[in-house]
Amino acid sequence: MFKKAFWIPYEDSAEYPTMVKAMQAISEYCEKNGDSCTFTGDDEVEINGKVYEICQGYENGSRGNYGIKCKEK
Repeated sequence: MFKKAFWIPYEDSAEYPTMVKAMQAISEYCEKNGDSCTFTGDDEVEINGKVYEICQGYENGSRGNYGIKCKEK
């Protein structure tokens, strides 16, 4: 019923994250936290054996900032 989702820190939150920037931010996040990640599609990443959908866009409650969200499939 509930799927795990988490926001990835994105440095330039005033600018919409392109897929390249999103992938770079996810890779850096995983490396920093000791997680392994493999990109399995343009909008999909596998982190520690779990598949997540990559969502870029407006972060709710953030006063106009963009972000990157990974949502478990």
